Amino acid sequence: MARRRRSKARRRRAATPPHAARPAKRKTTPHARAKRKARPAHRPAAPPRRRGSPDAAQLGATLAAEPDVTRGLELLLAAARRVARAEAGTIYLRRGEVLQFAAVQNDVLARQVGEDEVRRLVGTRPLPLRENSIAGYVMLTRVTVNLRDAYQIPVDRCYTLFREVDRNADYRTRSMLAMPLRDANGRVFGVLQLINAIDGRGAVRPFSRDAQRLVQELAALSARLPGVTEA
Repeated sequence: MARRRRSKARRRRAATPPHAARPAKRKTTPHARAKRKARPAHRPAAPPRRRGSPDAAQLGATLAAEPDVTRGLELLLAAARRVARAEAGTIYLRRGEVLQFAAVQNDVLARQVGEDEVRRLVGTRPLPLRENSIAGYVMLTRVTVNLRDAYQIPVDRCYTLFREVDRNADYRTRSMLAMPLRDANGRVFGVLQLINAIDGRGAVRPFSRDAQRLVQELAALSARLPGVTEA
């Protein structure tokens, strides 16, 4: 009887296919177990890539297709004011030894006297091209100027605010951001100037670094304007 049971057991083992056998347990050492516990559950996500702003992408295509330089500069100024939340702004173009107003926008004055009167009050008289004006300094030195208060410029600066515009328009310039505009050949042909950054409560504040970076990104698109050049 015992022999029969042993022979049946041998036949069952012989009939079992090799792949059905249970795999042997992997032996783990304390070091391997500690390493598995220390391994993070997931990999941290890679930081997002900085992309150009939608304003820049859309504006670049618009300027490249705009045959009217003045209209293109108006669009550029409006976009720069929008991303920086600027109350007002101006674009100057160099014409010989003076800077002429090519685009003038001021929300406060436009509500009071209308856009046509704003252009008459602000943009009729050219600005002499000298370093002692903010726009002239930016034009000649190719340096961006960011001021918390244009009426309190440090004494070691060689430029000052051209206050006649404020007096004529009964306006008060506080914060200011001014930077050069370059054509397709890299030559500076004008100056973009923003005035009075406004916060969410309607108060004037300085132009932040982020705002300056966004405006510089838009200002670089002036090179796409066909026909714009330094006189």
